[in-house]
Amino acid sequence: MKISHVILVMSCLWILVALLGCASAKATPDAQATVNAAVQATSVAQANVQATIDAAVKATAAAQPTPTQVATPTSAAPAATATKAPVATAAPTVNAVTMTEEELDALIDQAVKEAVAATNTATTQTTTYAADGTLTPQEVATMQAAVAMSQTEINQALALTQAYYDLYYDLATETLNVLKAIEQDLNSMATSMNSMAQSLAQISTTLAQGQAVTQSAITQLQSNATKAAQAAASAQTKEKNWNATVQSDLNRRATTALNTKPTNAPTDLRGTAQSVNTYLETVKSALGDSKINKTELQAISVAGANAVAGLNQFGGAQGQTLANSINTMTKQLARGEAPKAKSSLGALEQSARALPSVPSMPSVPQPPRK
Repeated sequence: MKISHVILVMSCLWILVALLGCASAKATPDAQATVNAAVQATSVAQANVQATIDAAVKATAAAQPTPTQVATPTSAAPAATATKAPVATAAPTVNAVTMTEEELDALIDQAVKEAVAATNTATTQTTTYAADGTLTPQEVATMQAAVAMSQTEINQALALTQAYYDLYYDLATETLNVLKAIEQDLNSMATSMNSMAQSLAQISTTLAQGQAVTQSAITQLQSNATKAAQAAASAQTKEKNWNATVQSDLNRRATTALNTKPTNAPTDLRGTAQSVNTYLETVKSALGDSKINKTELQAISVAGANAVAGLNQFGGAQGQTLANSINTMTKQLARGEAPKAKSSLGALEQSARALPSVPSMPSVPQPPRK
């Protein structure tokens, strides 16, 4: 009996072990472990997406040229999104007063070209990415970077046109109509870019919330991109005439100034010296605010014509050299080269002081009339 009991107990134990082995071989999966693994995989995937977005933004921004001058950027109000739109940052401002008009004109020309190029990049990306009716976070981030760069370049160009107006609005004539037309296109580009920035901020928020972007939002984005592209094309066409118009206006002003006739030609060497001094004082007064207007240029041209007339007649060889210097300065001022005129003004004053002068002959008293 004891042996049978032992055998029975041992048999039960072997059966129990076997049952446990089968249960282990066919264990039910751990549900919580599966959830944890899925969450971890999702987090990793999101991190990879964000890294891709950040890389796209940095690569796009790094590929753009460094701006020369920037006005205060206009940007949409920031939204709480997973992907933050890049913000256009300001660069050191160019001091237009230290530049000649021709140099400033060239800078405006380059700024308009860069604004057009940046706008075309932004609009082309929008057209490409929105063609299939869907947008990804990476595409939105890339478009935001392009739009921000376009805003920076447009603001640069607008700031430079304002600097030109401040210095030459009263002096330039032919160039103003062309520049105003270009400025109008730049403002249209800026308006469209601002609208695109707002649309992209809203789309980014939608994607961050896990919602699908509506077709109406994509259509609005495409519409603004089309308007910006049209304005950029118009600005590009007008910009092609800018340099030729500038040169024509500068040459016309210089020719007019140098062809001014004297109104009070000196009659002797003393009068000539006085005319030279009058010219120098007229120039210094006009340059007090670092810009020349039409009235001041006319006064300089007349004073220069009077001084040159006297120098040609009474100044001898030294007078001829001084006359050439006066004509050169008048030409510089007419062509918007005030910085050059300022730098050479001291030398001209030194030459004027070395001009020989003789006192006028005393008048002979006339006998009383009978």
